[in-house]
Amino acid sequence: MKSILLACVAGVAGVALGEAAAPADELARARQKETVNVPEAPEGYRRPKGWKPVLYPKSLREIARDHSAETMARAKRQMEKVDATNAAGKYKATGASMDTHPCPEWFIDAKFGIFIDWGLWSLASWCPYIKGARLYPDWYELRSGVDYPKGHPFHGMKEYHEKNWGPDFKRDHFIDLFRGKKFDAPALTRLFDACGAKYVVPFLKHHSGFCLWDCSYTFRDSVDQGAHRDFAKEMSAACRAQGLKFGAYVSQAGEWEYPILQDDGSIKILKEAGKMVDLTPDMETKASGKIAVKDFVRDYIVPQTTELVDKYDPDILWYDYDWMTFAHENGSYDITAYFYNKAEGRKEVACNDRYGKAKPEEIKGRFTKKPRNWLRTVRGDFFTDEWGDTEECLDPAKWHPWESCSGISKAYGNHWQETADMVMSEREFVIHFADIVARGGNLLLLVNLDPQGEIPAVQRERLLQIGNWLKRYGEAIYATRILAPFKTDAVDYTQSKDGKTAYAIVKKPAAEVTLACAVPDNATVSIIGEGTTLKSARTPDGLKVSIPPAYANATIPFALKIGR
Repeated sequence: MKSILLACVAGVAGVALGEAAAPADELARARQKETVNVPEAPEGYRRPKGWKPVLYPKSLREIARDHSAETMARAKRQMEKVDATNAAGKYKATGASMDTHPCPEWFIDAKFGIFIDWGLWSLASWCPYIKGARLYPDWYELRSGVDYPKGHPFHGMKEYHEKNWGPDFKRDHFIDLFRGKKFDAPALTRLFDACGAKYVVPFLKHHSGFCLWDCSYTFRDSVDQGAHRDFAKEMSAACRAQGLKFGAYVSQAGEWEYPILQDDGSIKILKEAGKMVDLTPDMETKASGKIAVKDFVRDYIVPQTTELVDKYDPDILWYDYDWMTFAHENGSYDITAYFYNKAEGRKEVACNDRYGKAKPEEIKGRFTKKPRNWLRTVRGDFFTDEWGDTEECLDPAKWHPWESCSGISKAYGNHWQETADMVMSEREFVIHFADIVARGGNLLLLVNLDPQGEIPAVQRERLLQIGNWLKRYGEAIYATRILAPFKTDAVDYTQSKDGKTAYAIVKKPAAEVTLACAVPDNATVSIIGEGTTLKSARTPDGLKVSIPPAYANATIPFALKIGR
């Protein structure tokens, strides 16, 4: 994800697990050879019969007239609280202070979380399919109104939208239809607990600025419009009842458009990277319900996100939209310091690394293979990797807590054309997960809810399969630490925190498995869940272990326990 309009290239350039990324120009050439398929969506993924477009009842100018002054006064009071808390607290609103905050041990031990991709885009649940590519349906709102040229990866999106939703159906018309009639937070958290996850991070505000909580700084939320439900409140309560840590995903550093109040009372629109444009009629269908303010950061972003902290007390803050603005300018440090100071002495919390753009000196010597200007893998309690976009900076030999946010399917966001072969199999999941844990990371597995808030059946099935594997072999995953040589093609390695036990996750079952990690002469090797010590012999390449036929012929990886 590099820019707003061209984020498609980053979105589609990633490919299936184990494959090399195809260059964007190759994808474009492939698209030129195809006839764009603009399918008719099934009922439930297209405009309801007889439905007429509905927007927030006040225009942006009317909202500004009636609510801007009050909102900015409320923001001022919140900022006074934030500034006072940070002035008195241990953590200050600086990058250097952020660097002193430790990553909680519970996060390092957890290994497995669930990322819930659900929002306005889920109503459409579509983007052009490119075989082998990673897809981003959760950018549908922005892209569905653009007439992309032939050869572009998103060519056909406007045609698709007009066919299934109508030319008069604009971006913000999805808000009224977003009801979540089947969203059941307790049922979801029971499923996530059953699959072995330890924390849950729902999307609470994506880049359009639509909030899934009762937000005092906008009318563009799920309480004031659409469902009239506080999904963040429901999810945070359900997580805690189930014993899961609760995280909050927020597009913190920016939005696609935001109304800014000028000194003369007029309104301009703030777009990406600080670009200011005139207010045009189409903004009523792109920024409806937003309250114009003078200072985007101190009148809106910081008050909004710190209010979220106050209301729902998350265990994790998961920032996004970090490629447009500098971290020292976008309020990230103010919010995170407040988050840390509110939790200090009460509980341990974590924040990711998506603070914003970096100063040149902060990333000197990093991102040499693919130049980046962000703070990912530079600053944060844990670093993030999205399908390999920071992999060059994640060296287990120089370990820092990190997390891979990757999907159970090939799509970020529900895709109604998704088939079972587009969803990770149990075997693919275990290999993917084990490779991440062996390199010292967590897996934040993205699942996609459908328009009404349910998990598709095939994803539910996979989650339960994952849970069954972890019930058997979770000892080799949870609360483990890295162990050289970390991973090979056939085996991944971990060890217990006290170093007394090593584990080998066998990805390629065979009659004989060679362990390349250090194994003492008196060590015993067994299959987790089996008490029998396996036969072994020393070789120049390591310890060769004989595997029983039932496991040697298995299609699903298994784990060995090595007592030291």
